[in-house]
Amino acid sequence: MKYNLIIFLFAVFTYDFSYCQASDSIFIDSTLTNSEQLFTDSINTLNNQNQQLTSSRNAYNQGIEFVKNEEFEQAIISFTDAINIDSTFSSAYFERAKCYSALSSELAINDYNSAFALDTLNYEPLYKIAKIQSVSDRKLALNSYNSIIKLDSQQYKAYYEIGVLNYLEHNIDKAIVSFSTSIEIKKDARTFNDRASCYRKQEKYDDAINDYFLAITLNPDLAFVYNNLASTYRKSGNNEKALSYYTLAISKDINYALAYNNRGSLQIDLGNSIEALSDIEKAISLDDGYAPAYNNRGVLHHQNKKYTKALADFDIAIKLNSNYAKAYFNRGITRQMTRNEDGACNDWIKAKKLGIKMANKYLGNDCE
Repeated sequence: MKYNLIIFLFAVFTYDFSYCQASDSIFIDSTLTNSEQLFTDSINTLNNQNQQLTSSRNAYNQGIEFVKNEEFEQAIISFTDAINIDSTFSSAYFERAKCYSALSSELAINDYNSAFALDTLNYEPLYKIAKIQSVSDRKLALNSYNSIIKLDSQQYKAYYEIGVLNYLEHNIDKAIVSFSTSIEIKKDARTFNDRASCYRKQEKYDDAINDYFLAITLNPDLAFVYNNLASTYRKSGNNEKALSYYTLAISKDINYALAYNNRGSLQIDLGNSIEALSDIEKAISLDDGYAPAYNNRGVLHHQNKKYTKALADFDIAIKLNSNYAKAYFNRGITRQMTRNEDGACNDWIKAKKLGIKMANKYLGNDCE
């Protein structure tokens, strides 16, 4: 009897154990509540989004590397991949637009608009659009800058750019107003410099000099400001200060070809031929495509009666800039000295067309 009881208990135990094992292997966990299931789903979604975000950023970073290596077509492909993965990636649109800007203004503008639409607190895409427009349609660019101001009246950079466009359109008074408004919002060395250049254009030399010094106070390392200040002193008849500030400009940038040429030009006026030639040849060595330096060296050679060398330099200046009025005028004078009367007259005719009024005197005296 006891033996049969043991067999029975063993059989029951074995049956229960087997049943439990079987149920563990086939039953699905149904203990999650609805909210717990939703949480699990959201975590899975977030993980997927993170994977997409990582892939998009990797493609973007690869595009940045291509840009650094000036492989712009490959960069466009990478930025496009980033956008395809994440269509809200504002920076990818912005960087792709920069790559497109050299290929297609329309595509670039479209991408800049997309970048701004996705991040309306960043006005840089709108500035880029206006810059593209300014090349072919300054009026359209002005409208774009004014649109930025409507969005944010404290955008000093927009007022500055409007000032630049007005200056290029020879609307000097309007340029001064725009630069002044920009300065009221934020004092900036370049803005003072550009307003000073407007005053210099109007021959308001004291106002110009004052603004150049304000620019220097804000940033004492901008070589071009010293160069512009020197040119203003030169125009006002103070050659001593002009010479010192050209020299100071060069001390700020020892590779500043324009300042060397300008100082050389002043040395010509002062009768310092050796110093003038040294400065002008330094300018040419720094920038062999700078036409005014060849013109000035031609003037020096002419003064030293080295007419063949003078003509060669004027020829180079005109080859570099076919509308260089002063070079035509000067070559005409040198051609006259070499008895090339027809060549001289042709040069003075060209100089007159390009705005050199003094050419009329030579045409009237020496040409039929």
